[in-house]
Amino acid sequence: MKVLMLGWEFPPFISGGLGTACYGLTKAMSELGVEVIFVLPKPVQSEFATHVKMVAPKPGSRYDVP
Repeated sequence: MKVLMLGWEFPPFISGGLGTACYGLTKAMSELGVEVIFVLPKPVQSEFATHVKMVAPKPGSRYDVP
């Protein structure tokens, strides 16, 4: 199964609880064998994203889920 998630924060860039929740959700789904693609508004490099594919589309662009 594949899941496409949208969010605006992911560790280590956290301004509230959403980043922590997104990390926990993506980690748990990954452990269950789910392939998670996480969409952020801007490109981010995170050492915490070993279990999830992070993408940041350019404005007006299109992302095809494989």
